[in-house]
Amino acid sequence: MSAAFGLSYEMTVALLTFACLCVASLGTLHAYHHLPPSWREDETLRTVRLVANLFGMLSSLVLGFMVGSANSNFGDADKAVHAYATEIILLDHALRGLGQDAAAMRTELAGYVATIVGSREVERAALPGENRTAEATLRDIRARLLSLPPRDPAWTADRDQARAHLDTMLRNRWELIHRPEAVIPLPLVASLVLWLSMTMASLGYCAPRNGLVRASFVVASLLLSGAVLLILDMANPFDGPIQASAQPFLRALAELKL
Repeated sequence: MSAAFGLSYEMTVALLTFACLCVASLGTLHAYHHLPPSWREDETLRTVRLVANLFGMLSSLVLGFMVGSANSNFGDADKAVHAYATEIILLDHALRGLGQDAAAMRTELAGYVATIVGSREVERAALPGENRTAEATLRDIRARLLSLPPRDPAWTADRDQARAHLDTMLRNRWELIHRPEAVIPLPLVASLVLWLSMTMASLGYCAPRNGLVRASFVVASLLLSGAVLLILDMANPFDGPIQASAQPFLRALAELKL
């Protein structure tokens, strides 16, 4: 998602959520004693708390939906990364069967995996130059395989198997690059922030005006906005602090160096 004021979309939403929750809770806390007497009656307080329960229930449903959507997308991306790394290992094993004819290809493949591990860019389009280099590397290996003349049946079988794994790698690579992100609709996020703000406002209604209560509201606002940040970040498994693990590529690189 696009950034605002130098911040990512996820961080911008989290900061706005924190501000809204703090203003709602602390604003209601300090405005309560200035309300008309009829607004401060016990019946009014009970009604406000009942409505707050409704907002809390709606917020829980939306948060559950967001967590489920983000977790599903993150799990699919992690599976795709594991499948990609597995194809790299299988390609290397097939190249080993070609002997010295494929030694340069194996070295090139190991360098390609080392670049992925070093940059932590799991074949996304964030670095177009590096991705073009990666594409050229795989295409070069494929061209070298096609240029190898056939030999005995076992050698030819290994070469054909290497071609098949490389073609699968290229397909998986583009699936990783173009896989859709779990974009959570902005109106849904805005509704969640509104409902959470109403819930926090109801908590500030008729609450004691002391430092502990104020600090509790700030901490609660921070925790809720942090949860929103983590959910939105997890929905994009190749960006931000929560990313798909690079461990499959580290294991693949270790396997290629054997």
